[in-house]
Amino acid sequence: MPCSTGAGRPTSWCAPSPVADDQPPPELPEHRFVRYYGPWSPLTPTAVHRLFEGAPFTWWVAGGWSLEADPRAPRRRHEDIDVAVRADQVDDVREWLRDFHLWRTDTGSLGPLLPGAASPQGLEQMWVRRDAWSPWLLDLLVNRVDGSDWVYKRDDRVRLRMADVTRLGPDGVPYQVPQIGLLFKAARAHGKDEGDLAAALPRLEDGARQWLRESLDISLPGHPWSARLSDPGG
Repeated sequence: MPCSTGAGRPTSWCAPSPVADDQPPPELPEHRFVRYYGPWSPLTPTAVHRLFEGAPFTWWVAGGWSLEADPRAPRRRHEDIDVAVRADQVDDVREWLRDFHLWRTDTGSLGPLLPGAASPQGLEQMWVRRDAWSPWLLDLLVNRVDGSDWVYKRDDRVRLRMADVTRLGPDGVPYQVPQIGLLFKAARAHGKDEGDLAAALPRLEDGARQWLRESLDISLPGHPWSARLSDPGG
């Protein structure tokens, strides 16, 4: 269940190998992943809003949901939901979710973040579920912030003012602006990602197009999406 933000399955999804070698073991198929780690039943954006209502930290819906023109009537099915939080507010997030299980997924394996343990340095991603018998509910993406700037995790030269990172959706939920989601998707540009670009491009304002094009030129020079962003017709 790869994420549009660049988050993906940890390598512990791979089947164990009895022989050590230099090649990574094959990725587990979906049915075996569910047997090992449990299923997903992601929250909707409005359910996330209810979960975090009154929270003392900044959060916003990212990933594929953030690219929907109207999340109340999504253009496609979303297998998960990505929720972004600030790295400097992770302890507040963990305290708010103290009655849930949080598992770190950005180190190549799935491992629990136990209550009371210090938040590890470099934490980038956590999965959330109610308990061991419950499905995974959301994928928390920890975002770096430098002063008043949001910082792109793959290239810290790419930045955007935090005040410009989110938009309020028609359902009252804060969503990541689409140009950031498309920047993450550009690193893979699979079929689903191409479809998201085609759907979002006509709605991108000139400033958003320019930021995305310049960000691609910095982080992924020569990317084919740059030419499409330069074309007023998309």
